[in-house]
Amino acid sequence: MELTVIGKYGPYGKEKNGCASCYLVKNDEDLLVMDMGSGTLSRLMGFVDIKKVKDIFISHLHYDHTSDLLPFRYLLEDLNHKVNIYTHKEDSAWYGILFNHPNFNIINIDENTEITLGSMTLNFLEMKHTVTDYAVIIKGEKTLCYTGDTLYNDNIPLCFEECSTVLADCSKPEGFKGPHMNINDAKALANKYKKNIIATHLSVDYDPTEALKEQENITVAEEMKTYIL
Repeated sequence: MELTVIGKYGPYGKEKNGCASCYLVKNDEDLLVMDMGSGTLSRLMGFVDIKKVKDIFISHLHYDHTSDLLPFRYLLEDLNHKVNIYTHKEDSAWYGILFNHPNFNIINIDENTEITLGSMTLNFLEMKHTVTDYAVIIKGEKTLCYTGDTLYNDNIPLCFEECSTVLADCSKPEGFKGPHMNINDAKALANKYKKNIIATHLSVDYDPTEALKEQENITVAEEMKTYIL
């Protein structure tokens, strides 16, 4: 199983060379895109033939995880290509704007949903954020969880118990006040579960690399890097 970090920042991309959230998972020949934040479509096109992308998971509907779905629709029209989008149903205008398009096949998910994508199986856990957010657990050659954006909550242990690697929103500085986990959460989780953590959703003005450099099992996500899980 491979994980490519297309974009890692939030709530907006870093000046000149950073994009918002987007990740590409490959297991055998099967692909899954996770989130499509600002600036990520052109990068994604550099890593994969878009006609081979059939499935996209959207963790939640904040702009930094969804905005490039809008220009993506133009590309799909040009390619005459349709994709499945797995996301939680939300009664909002933004949900309608994003997903009301003939090239999107929307599959609404919750904690009871299980999806099989060839060699991968997807399950979902609700997280704790300012809007409804779901983590996805991907079982293939390896097991990977992507948390989306979240505070620590009762479902976080399930992410670590189920998976060998967790792509986690846990890169905010110590003392951060907001709806995301911070570096102290990352250290505590690494010490307790001894699983591999890829810390993501970085703020543009804070790099946690120095603070986490002595911590075993934690890697700070690098954009445009592919991790062999």
